[in-house]
Amino acid sequence: MKKLFYVVLCLFLAFSIINQAEAQKVKTVNGIQIVTYPKKPNPPKGVPTKLRLEEDFTIGESENPDESFSEISIFVVDDKGNIYVSDLKECNVKVFDNSGKFKQAFAKKGQGPGELNMPTGILITTDNELMVEDVMNRRLAFFTMDGQFIKNVSVADKTSLSSLIMDSQGNLLGRELILGENQLFWETKKYDKDLKPLFSIDKVKFPNPLEGKMNPFELMSYYQFGKDDNIFYGQPEKYEIKVFNPDGKHVKTIIKKYDPVKITEKDIEEALEEIPDMGFNLKDRLKFPKYFPAYQNFSFDEQGRMFVRAYEKGKGEDEYFLDIFDAEGRYIAKIPHKADPRVWKNNKLYSIEESEEGYRVIKRYSVYWDK
Repeated sequence: MKKLFYVVLCLFLAFSIINQAEAQKVKTVNGIQIVTYPKKPNPPKGVPTKLRLEEDFTIGESENPDESFSEISIFVVDDKGNIYVSDLKECNVKVFDNSGKFKQAFAKKGQGPGELNMPTGILITTDNELMVEDVMNRRLAFFTMDGQFIKNVSVADKTSLSSLIMDSQGNLLGRELILGENQLFWETKKYDKDLKPLFSIDKVKFPNPLEGKMNPFELMSYYQFGKDDNIFYGQPEKYEIKVFNPDGKHVKTIIKKYDPVKITEKDIEEALEEIPDMGFNLKDRLKFPKYFPAYQNFSFDEQGRMFVRAYEKGKGEDEYFLDIFDAEGRYIAKIPHKADPRVWKNNKLYSIEESEEGYRVIKRYSVYWDK
């Protein structure tokens, strides 16, 4: 009996070792480290893997129009916890303090100094100014942190420049629409402070929205600055995130296997409801695929952890799973939560979510890690 027990124990240990060995596969191809994870990776020992989020407050549920949003475009948070929200429809920026209380709104719709027309992006520059992407006016608008207009910088020499983010040196990363011969391309580029192109990360063919049907997910790509200003870039048709150093050299690729999630008719209806009416029958030109992409987006906290929001749903309503990787790119945890992480600041998570009434709101959570 003891011998049988010993054999079983040896087999168990053997399979345990095999499973640990398959927790990740690492190889180097042309100088690029490629790390591949299975569907259920094993986290490294001794690393905090239990993330706990406790809600602090919600912004946007008030009936006061100053304290609610017509359509949240994007938001940023300063070092003091003040929140600056770009409202796409109202063409202004609303400011809330670190307790969620409304402070002020600045800018309005127009073409003059300090006016905006479709503000799709906002960031805090290394000079401690607010930079707003003023898309329809084809410029970048700069304001002081208390909302005073400083200047406009034209981007009319570019067909379309959008989704700008900034590293610790003031360099920018964004997407530019490139007109080729009978073709369109989205090119992801890094620029210096004066918007001089430094190098290109990727160039992807863009389907002409005026010609036939198109898959809306083909337009998606994500990029963020991670630890030490490394660039993380991915197109979510694959669970594959590429890492570039600050000079644009491809140094690592993170791959994770996953189970594709089918798109239901309800999912399509909800997606179409969220698309604004732009006047050229965009909804009629969309053709949805059978499955969702590999992930929705990814973000980074101040410790360099990466949070990848998947399309796999949790048991709770509006819950989706977050795959969490540490600053070295090692998988450490998977948790379900309603939060759609956008900003991590001073051990707080700021998320865009949907209220019970169907309005998009901003929630802040306190962040706790346990082993």
